[in-house]
Amino acid sequence: MNARDDSYRQAGCLLIAGSLAFSAPVLGQSASDAIDSVSGSASVFGGVVHTRLDTGTGEESNTKPSAGVSGDIGGSMSSGANNLDLRYGGRLTTRRSLPNGDQTDDSSITGASRYQYADPSSIMDFNLGHSVQSVRNDTGFVLNAGDYDTRHTVRGGAGLTFQPGEVTSLRLSGQAGKSFGSGDLEDEKSWTAGADLRRRLSARSTGLLTTRRSWSESQGVDTTIDNAELGYERQLETGWFSIAAGGSWSETEFPGDRVTNESEAVTGHVSRIWATTDSSTTVRYERRLSDSATDLSLDLPKELSFLPDTIQLQDLVTTDSVLVAHNTSRLCRICRFSMLAEASMLESELSDAKTHEYRTSLNLSVDITRVHEFLASYSWQAEAGEDSGDIQVQIHRLSLGVTRRLAEDVRLGLELNQAWLRDDQEGSDRDEYGLRVFLTRNFSLMERR
Repeated sequence: MNARDDSYRQAGCLLIAGSLAFSAPVLGQSASDAIDSVSGSASVFGGVVHTRLDTGTGEESNTKPSAGVSGDIGGSMSSGANNLDLRYGGRLTTRRSLPNGDQTDDSSITGASRYQYADPSSIMDFNLGHSVQSVRNDTGFVLNAGDYDTRHTVRGGAGLTFQPGEVTSLRLSGQAGKSFGSGDLEDEKSWTAGADLRRRLSARSTGLLTTRRSWSESQGVDTTIDNAELGYERQLETGWFSIAAGGSWSETEFPGDRVTNESEAVTGHVSRIWATTDSSTTVRYERRLSDSATDLSLDLPKELSFLPDTIQLQDLVTTDSVLVAHNTSRLCRICRFSMLAEASMLESELSDAKTHEYRTSLNLSVDITRVHEFLASYSWQAEAGEDSGDIQVQIHRLSLGVTRRLAEDVRLGLELNQAWLRDDQEGSDRDEYGLRVFLTRNFSLMERR
């Protein structure tokens, strides 16, 4: 990186540090006086898991009793200008093989959290975030989430907003992120400096110009990405609409012989959100130029549930993605339903290779009686090569369960879990069937002000 890039990066870091120091007293404000909704659960379980592996030349199977604990927590808290969103889940399982008595332990944790401070009366805002995801770089898809490598990411940033006029605002911001990987994953880091010029066009609509420069370091490779987009946002009676278009320009410098690769791409997005008191629907198309390291210094998605639990790290790629998400409590009087589907096409700017990624999930809960509940969930992930219809590897997961409420916050349940892994590249199929009994304690904090 040249001296001017270093000066830009240092300026962004100084902006973050200065704003955090200026606002340090607000971190002491308690969020306990305004809880919007926080809920979670803790479970203990026991059961049995049967695994079958078919390699084409033979078949292997194994049955293992299992026991473990799991838990999850999610929700949002706010107090004045402070806001915290979080969503985490984890599991620790012990399994013993019946044929030889070998014992295996595995654990997994995924989720994210974001803290934001934004006071309309102040020119300063800042944010802190954390995410933990499973990475399938070398493992590919696996049935047992504990076999994935795990990557933790911490990020933070700050901004200063100026009002040169009644309808115009300018925000200067800096953001930094760093990842910490387990197994063979290497640590990565990146920085982003940006400027957002917004002008109110009407009571419900806004025009904006966004510029951004990002730097990243990963495995000795330095990447710089510049981006500029012109956008439009409008608040509707039924939700929100936004659109943006622009371009990105990148420069990648490799170690050793210091070879430099330059690329560019048209970027932008179109997004529509429908929202009511008991349902919401999101449809979004996005085209972007980025790599996994650069994404570390970008803010988390507004909907943390959109963040995938399992990812594959990418070099510099142009990504076209379409996402559709919906959740509702109006499916029937006693039902709650949610779904998410996303399809992406990734084209490497370094090798010109094309890949396609797909993911979808469906969740349904039904109150059978006042004390009995039926739960069903299904998810699918798949990867294809240059031909979008040629699925090379895919994994299906299906879970069916029934619970009985023993007390207001205690449930006893029976669950059937099934997973099917199909890998055409290695020519192997792996199936897993599990039956478990669990006892769950729930907790919930709702809107205390």
